[in-house]
Amino acid sequence: MPHDQRRPSGLLHLTRRQAMTGLGGGLLAGTSGLLSGRASAATQTVAFVPKFTSDPYFVSANQGAQEAGKELGLSVQYNGPVDANVAGQVDIVDRLVRSRVDAISICALDPTALAPSLMRAQQKGIKVNTWDADVKSDARQVFLNQASYDAIGETIADIMAKGAGPSGDFLMVTGSLTASNMLAWMKAIKDTVAKKYPDMHIKATLLGEQDIEKGKNVTLNYLRANPDTKGVFTVDGIADVSVAEAVKQLGLSGKITIAGIGVPNSIRPYVKDGIIKDAVLWSPVDIGYAAICITRAQLDGTLDPAKGMVKAGRLGDLKFTAKDEILLGPPLVFSKDNIDKYNF
Repeated sequence: MPHDQRRPSGLLHLTRRQAMTGLGGGLLAGTSGLLSGRASAATQTVAFVPKFTSDPYFVSANQGAQEAGKELGLSVQYNGPVDANVAGQVDIVDRLVRSRVDAISICALDPTALAPSLMRAQQKGIKVNTWDADVKSDARQVFLNQASYDAIGETIADIMAKGAGPSGDFLMVTGSLTASNMLAWMKAIKDTVAKKYPDMHIKATLLGEQDIEKGKNVTLNYLRANPDTKGVFTVDGIADVSVAEAVKQLGLSGKITIAGIGVPNSIRPYVKDGIIKDAVLWSPVDIGYAAICITRAQLDGTLDPAKGMVKAGRLGDLKFTAKDEILLGPPLVFSKDNIDKYNF
């Protein structure tokens, strides 16, 4: 993927869906054949389903999934809604079940809404795993966690304390109030704050709806009304961009600390300008790669929690942290010093 360039002002009026429509649409067009016929007997077919195809994060995850698919002899088909539409993702899964793919590896928009469709998939013998964002445990065999929620929450809280100090009033901005991963990160951040930084007060949690412009506007309004706010926690990569732009527009760079989830190509200009000092993520390429390695083990019947690990090609052995959960690894922290090493 190319690096993000400095963002023209017009881009703030785009959602990531609009900004990446051509890319996402092309990917969907390239995989539309998946929904029209059964997987061949010679090559098993895996549906790799992101929250939405137009997000550069998920495009990068697909890069890793395709890499693993080629290594493991699987046909990996990238398919999902072009924006964060729960009903659209449910419809795609239903069609995948009817087409009888061999496996579905999905990052779920909603832990409950996707469950009935994925349970039907399992009833038809389709292997199911989740990655990044989970569903109800009976709707899949295993969940690939990108990094432990506690580790991410503690890292984000520590970044905030380092930048803004261990006391004062703070804001939290999230992309969703239903996505399982965002709910878990919010809880982990708040738990860490309560334990390590009890004089930090998170006064409000605002919803940006995974839309740059909406997130920017709610942040602008809050910061104008609450000028004593010392920092903003961001609980998804889009919120990080929204908050950074709001801070920039208000001329508060260096006065308000931003700490949270960030995607390097999206936040690069803000990191270079010092608006964002540090951001937390993991490698989306690696999570896509690992998800397909896990899928291969499911299809081969070799996925066994009792072994305590699963082989994941170039990533080595990934550990089970529970009987139905596998951990990718520790979170990454991006800063001005290392962000140019990452291109996703």
